[in-house]
This record gives sequence, structure tokens and C-alpha cells, in this order.
Amino acid sequence: MVAGVFALLAGAAPTQTQAQTHVHPRCTAADCVNLVFDGDSISAGWGSTPGHGLDAQVVARVGEPVVVHNVAVGGRPVLQCLQLYPKLVAPLFDPATPHNVIVFHAGDNDIAQGRDAQQTYAAFTGYVAAAHEQGWKIVVSTELRRFDFAPPQFDELENYNRLLRENKAGADAVVDLNQDVMLAEASHRNDRSLFSPDRVHPADAGYRLIAALLAPAVRRVAGRP
Repeated sequence: MVAGVFALLAGAAPTQTQAQTHVHPRCTAADCVNLVFDGDSISAGWGSTPGHGLDAQVVARVGEPVVVHNVAVGGRPVLQCLQLYPKLVAPLFDPATPHNVIVFHAGDNDIAQGRDAQQTYAAFTGYVAAAHEQGWKIVVSTELRRFDFAPPQFDELENYNRLLRENKAGADAVVDLNQDVMLAEASHRNDRSLFSPDRVHPADAGYRLIAALLAPAVRRVAGRP
């Protein structure tokens, strides 16, 4: 049913100058899920083939009429997501539907830029507060492990994931991607069906695993059975 929305996809993941919006032809304001993907290259779908990025695969599993916006950009840290929220995300809120949901994934770029786990999580806490004030529900996923990081950065990213799981920011759902060993263990990063050659970004099958974890949380916070 929803796959037809993403048959329109013809390009690569969104860049800094292109946010993508797709509307299911059967969407009406009252029953439509207004879904925004925000964050870094994982949210943007880097490493996937057209139509098989994170947004497309989550929507295919949500199985409801959905309006989809993807404002994510590769390399974007949580801090910048917070700074850009008023410009990129706030205007997408739809007061006509009770189903406004943000799927958020970012954090490793903050660590790579020298911020620690606490600083990164403080930015995410601010993001959640701003989104909740407007009426959004937030589904956040933990970061994929960065085996290319030096040990201190690797540990900071693990600490950030721990803070996400503790959820003192009050996100509406936290999805731990590292519960799936295919995503969490270093040995699977050489599997080219799961991960790109950089061993950081998923390939189509890797995004399929992530989407299978995220979609039930999206349905739940959107009030879908």
C-alpha cells in the first residue's frame, strides 16, 4: 500500500539543499501519520540504493497512509539538529492530525567533533523539549557502533547510547539498534549485503534490519495498533 509513495524516489539520500517530502495518495489529515526523519547520514539513507533507505523501509513496515519528510543530512551532529529545528522541523508540524512523529538518529558526529556524551545528550534533551512543546512524538534510535573510532571516542559513543537508553530526556520511544547482533558486532561489518564498504553506513539489508526495529515503535507512538 505505502510502497507506491517511494516509487517516486529517483535520487540519492537528501543533501544539505534537498529535503524530501512524499505524500501517500490516500492520506487525509485526520488519519495520516505525519512522519519526519531528522539526523545524520543514517536517517538520510547513505549507503542504500534509491528507494531502500531508512525512511522508505520504515514506512513500508508502518503500513499506514503517511506523509514523509526527510530533512536529515550526512555529517550533521545533534547540536546542529537542535539549532536547525525551528527552520527545518517546526514548519512541518501538522495541527490537523494527532499523529506527528519524528524519527531521530544522530550523535556520532558530535563525538567525532570533540563533544562528549553528556554534551551530546544535553543537545538531544533540548531537541526533545522543543519538539514536545510543539506536539511532536519522538522515536530515537541508539547510534551504531563506530569501530573506526579511537578507543576514547568509541567509549564516549557507548556512553551516549547508555544515556539514550536511560531516556531522562523523555523521548516517546527509544530503540536500541545494538540489540541486533547483525548491527552491533564488528564481524558483520564486512558483510556487503548489510554494510557499505566504509563499514559505517548500512546497505539495503542493514537498513531493513533497522527499519524492522523502528517501525513498531513508530506505530505505537502514532497510536496505531
